Amino acid sequence: MASTPRDNLRGALWMAGSAVAFAVMAALVKLLADSQSVAVMIFWRSLAGLVATLPFAFAIGRQAWAVRRPGKLLLRSAYGTAGFFLGFYALAELPLADAQALSFSRTLFITILAVIILKEQVAWRRWTAVAVGFVGILMMTRPGAALDPAALAAIGSALAFALAIVTVKDLTADHSPTALVLYANLITTLAGVPFILLDPTIPSLGDAGLLFAMGVAGVIAQGCYVKGMAAGDASLMGIVDYLRLPLAGLLGFWLFAEVPDGWALAGAAIVIVSTLYITFRESQVRVARPPEPPG
Repeated sequence: MASTPRDNLRGALWMAGSAVAFAVMAALVKLLADSQSVAVMIFWRSLAGLVATLPFAFAIGRQAWAVRRPGKLLLRSAYGTAGFFLGFYALAELPLADAQALSFSRTLFITILAVIILKEQVAWRRWTAVAVGFVGILMMTRPGAALDPAALAAIGSALAFALAIVTVKDLTADHSPTALVLYANLITTLAGVPFILLDPTIPSLGDAGLLFAMGVAGVIAQGCYVKGMAAGDASLMGIVDYLRLPLAGLLGFWLFAEVPDGWALAGAAIVIVSTLYITFRESQVRVARPPEPPG
């Protein structure tokens, strides 16, 4: 059932809040990169998510903790953990706008993985959009003499999160959303523990405050995103989510004097247009075909 204009307005406000929180989290990651390792930042971000999820898990009871396919659930969590590590490294090393633009390429990877893993049918229009989107990625990364490891990390993060999203589509058949979020944060937090033990540095009071703020911003961003997608039409919410890019650009310019070059801007525009088309096309396909039976 299509969302009403009021639903879409409410969803857009949630998505705008998510975009602001994501941009703030990204800026805090970059601010902390000089004094804190990527693993430490991920540990605190995931711990914040775990603490925020636990009250809901305890309120729901055993269903929130039930695991029916532990292997696949662990794989989904591993994809998400890899996405966090690669994504935080990219945020620390790349201009904020570039890192955010490359993160949107996960829509391109989701289209490909949905065909390979979920056996979905994709028409030539979306395949064309995928090809055009990857041209935009090449323009941003310009793999001539040497490819920037941070740009590779951003692309790898997008691929890892795409794998996690496609796997979630399968797991939602017999796992609650709370269970998926709970175990994803738990496993990512545990993955950071060895790094904390190997480098037991106590952050300064200022850094501790920034780490706390980063974790809270990440949780707010995730929560607002889920509420926005639940309230409004996915295609419209996807457009509002692109607020992350100009917000990241403004914060990058204000805090770090970052100015994207012409190639990066042109490539980012191509990636955005192609992923927006895929989002709209997917929305049309879902409306045109009857809903699939549960299970």
